[in-house]
Amino acid sequence: MASLYPLVGQEKSLIPPAIAQEMHALQEILASDPENPAALFNLAMDYATIDDGGKALDLLERMAEAHTGMDPKAPAGRPFKSIANNPRFLSLIAQIEKENPAIVRSTTVLLIHERDLLPEGIAYDPIGETFYVSSISKHKIVAVRSDGFAKDFKSSGQDGLCETFGLTVDAKRRILWVVSDCFAPNAPNNAERMGLFQYDLKTGTLRFKHLLPPNAKGFLNDVALNSVGEAFTTNTGTGEVFRASPNHDGLEPFLQPNSVIQANGIAVSPDDKLLFVAGWTGVARVDIATRQVRLLAKPRAISDANLDGLYFYQDSLVGIQNPDVHPGRVMRYYLSPDRNAITRAEVREAYNPIFDIPTTGALVGDSLFFAANPQFDKRKEDGSMPPPSELQDIHVVQLKLGQSRSR
Repeated sequence: MASLYPLVGQEKSLIPPAIAQEMHALQEILASDPENPAALFNLAMDYATIDDGGKALDLLERMAEAHTGMDPKAPAGRPFKSIANNPRFLSLIAQIEKENPAIVRSTTVLLIHERDLLPEGIAYDPIGETFYVSSISKHKIVAVRSDGFAKDFKSSGQDGLCETFGLTVDAKRRILWVVSDCFAPNAPNNAERMGLFQYDLKTGTLRFKHLLPPNAKGFLNDVALNSVGEAFTTNTGTGEVFRASPNHDGLEPFLQPNSVIQANGIAVSPDDKLLFVAGWTGVARVDIATRQVRLLAKPRAISDANLDGLYFYQDSLVGIQNPDVHPGRVMRYYLSPDRNAITRAEVREAYNPIFDIPTTGALVGDSLFFAANPQFDKRKEDGSMPPPSELQDIHVVQLKLGQSRSR
């Protein structure tokens, strides 16, 4: 099939190179799979970004025919802002939201009063009964007890921490793993601040820094552990996955660049045989022994695209779908016995009125805990946050996964 809306001549030359490259990749996906809902959605975002609202709307209307529930009514500042008041866009939103009513099952269990924390990740230590919360705005890690008492586990910039993202706890080995990224171009010693930091939960001391190689591209995002304590971490900018040992420093390349485009959330199967890596158009299944990568098969009406947090739960995957494709929803995807495909999906939470760009969570027993309202879109252009009076307390919510009917 010919490319959908091919970019030619002067039109192509005016598009920023990164956007043009992304659009070309999506065109290639659609050439072999013309009705791929996630590719249609992402290509629509790109056209909206370059102010071609007509083509963006055409693509969104085709996407909606799959009835996946993906909803372009994103928070302010997202790519569809330029067409947000277009009658076709408003009609499309109304149709999608009529077909997919709000589902609110979660309850607030903790309030974090440090409103400008901008948390991206959360992890739970069952031994210490403590949540650990990252901070993009303050470059630190906060420990929050189950009774709500909060204090810094690591203060701003301590041990070279920069913007902290995904984190996870190895309760057995008493280790906290934290992703640190540094996006400020002139920040001092950037190369020493970008990587996977490993802390001793008993003493709080830094065990190892698993740093990205010098001059590496992209940025690390999320992290998951296998049963022997090895960490796997995604590089969203390059589509790579790295592996790190709990016993020495260094990142081992595990998946090569572009293995999973926009690799984000990551989970390990309980038998340590498979990785599941959330990507641009869906979740990739990775055989750990052979490093073979393939997207999970699924019915067209199911969207597993653009998942931020990703967790393995009772032969299913649970994911938080990020605001590029939905204002905020938590999905559960049931896997086939061979774990090669998604057989059905269930919306566990959607359109919760307190949601403000939830990202990642912590799976604890039969519940997912996550920050419902990090307030990412309140961030100013210079990276700072507004004064606390203009923000809300951060709600840590508990969503029970349990057994229920799926659609």
